[in-house]
Amino acid sequence: MGVPVLVGVDLGTSGVKVVALGLDGVVHAEAAREYPVRSPAPGQAETRPEDWWDAVVAALGEVLSSGALEVAGVGLDGQMHGLVLADEDGSPVRPALLWADSRATSEVSAWEQLPDPLRHRLANPLSPGMAGPLLLWVRRNEPAAYERARAALLPKDWLRHRLTGGAFATDPSDASATLLWDVPGDGWAEDVVTGVGLDAALLPPVRPSGERAGGLSGGGLSGVDAGVPVAVGAADTAAALLATGLTDPGDLQISVGTGAQIVRPVHDPVVTPHPRTHLYRSAAEDSRWYAMAAVQNAGLALGWARRVLGLSWEELYAAADGPPGAGGVTFVPYLTGERSPVLNAQARGAWLGLDLASDRASLAQAAVEGVAFAIRHALEELPSVPGAPLEHARLVGGGIATPGFRALLADVLGIPLRPVGVRSASAVGAAMLAASAAGLPMPPPPVTTDPVVVPTGRAEQYQGPYRRYRDHAESLAGIRSP
Repeated sequence: MGVPVLVGVDLGTSGVKVVALGLDGVVHAEAAREYPVRSPAPGQAETRPEDWWDAVVAALGEVLSSGALEVAGVGLDGQMHGLVLADEDGSPVRPALLWADSRATSEVSAWEQLPDPLRHRLANPLSPGMAGPLLLWVRRNEPAAYERARAALLPKDWLRHRLTGGAFATDPSDASATLLWDVPGDGWAEDVVTGVGLDAALLPPVRPSGERAGGLSGGGLSGVDAGVPVAVGAADTAAALLATGLTDPGDLQISVGTGAQIVRPVHDPVVTPHPRTHLYRSAAEDSRWYAMAAVQNAGLALGWARRVLGLSWEELYAAADGPPGAGGVTFVPYLTGERSPVLNAQARGAWLGLDLASDRASLAQAAVEGVAFAIRHALEELPSVPGAPLEHARLVGGGIATPGFRALLADVLGIPLRPVGVRSASAVGAAMLAASAAGLPMPPPPVTTDPVVVPTGRAEQYQGPYRRYRDHAESLAGIRSP
C-alpha cells in the first residue's frame, strides 16, 4: 500500500499542473506540462482538447512515477469561460475556444438587446470571451459544427468526461461565468438562452463541485486504478479560494500575477443593472458566491515595460522607491484593453505627462505605480459589504514576491496587506474537492503567511498621483466617473 493522496488537476490556459496532496495537507509531488494556444486569426485563441489530454496524462504519470503514492480521489479545476463543443461520445467537433478569444464581439449585441429584466439577472458584465457569446458565434459562423454538437462544455468538464466516460455535467462556479446563468434564480437562464438564439439542450446538468461525478475509466492513465472517485470540479478561481480558505465577506483577497484579481466572498448576492465587476458561484458546499474585479494588465504590463526600457526586474521595482508620482509621469497599463473597471477591450495604454526632465527611471517608476493604481481602480468598483468595512486584504500570487512592490501596493491602497502563500493554489483546491468526492475529510491546505505589510507615511502622497491616473485611465477608455 502506498501513501494515500488526492490528485488535483489544474487545466490552465497554456499548461496543466497536477499535484498529489496528502490527507494531511502535504504536497507529495507536483508536475506541469505546457500546450500551445493557437491563433488562427487576429483576436482568436484556440486549443485542441486532445493537447490538454496528452499533457494531463504526461503530468499525472510524472507525479505518480515513484510508485509510492496511492490515489484516493481526483479533482479538477479549469480555465474559466472557454467552450468545448462535443458530440454524443464526447469527442470535440472543433478546437476549444478560450476566454482570451474576442471573435464574438458582434455576438455580444444579442445580450445587449435582451429586455432589461433578463439581462440584469445575469449580474455580470458582457464579454465576448465568455461561453455564451462564443457559442452563438459558432452557431452563426460554423453551423455544421453547431449542429453536430450535443453538449457545450467548459474546459474542465470536457476533461472530466474524458477521464470518466460519465454523463456530461458542469458545476455552478463555471456555469455562473457563461452569461447564461440566472444569478437570483441560481440556475441556467433558459429564457436568456432562447432569447439570444441558442439551444438550451446543449447546456449540461449542474452538479455540486465536490460531488462524485464517476470513477476513472483508467484508459491511457498509468499508476492509477480504474474506478477511483472523480469530483465534478470547479472553475480555477473558485478552486484557488478553497485552497486559501477565503470565506468571510469581511475579508478580501488580491492575487497578482500576469493579471490581477480582487475577490470578496458574498453570502447574499445583489444584482445591479450595469455591473463593472463579476459575481460568480464559489465551490464551497454552502453555495456561497464571490465578487471579483479582474485586471488584465498587471505583471503582463510590467514585463512589457521592463523589456522596452531595458531593465532587469530588480531595476524596475527599485525605480518605485522614488518620491511618489514619478515626477508627474503617469502610466496607464491597458496594453490588452481592460476588464474591471473600464470594460473596454479596445482601450490602450500610455505614458502621459512627459517633459524634458522625464527619464528612464521616471518611466519605470510610473509603470510600477500605474499597475498598483489599476488594482486600486478596480478595487473601488467592487461592491462593499454592509457592516464589513475593508480593514485589510490578503495578498497572493507570484507577482507579490518583491517586498518593494508589496509596500507600494499597501501605500496605494491605504490598507494593511497580509501575504499568503500556497503552492499551486488552484490544483490544491481541486485536490480538496477530490476528498469530498471520495468521502474523506477535506485536508488543510498548505498555507504559509508572511509579516503584514502596513501602509507608511507615503500613503497620503499617492492620493494626488492616483487621482491623476484615474482621470487619464477613464479618458483613454472613453468613460467618465459619475
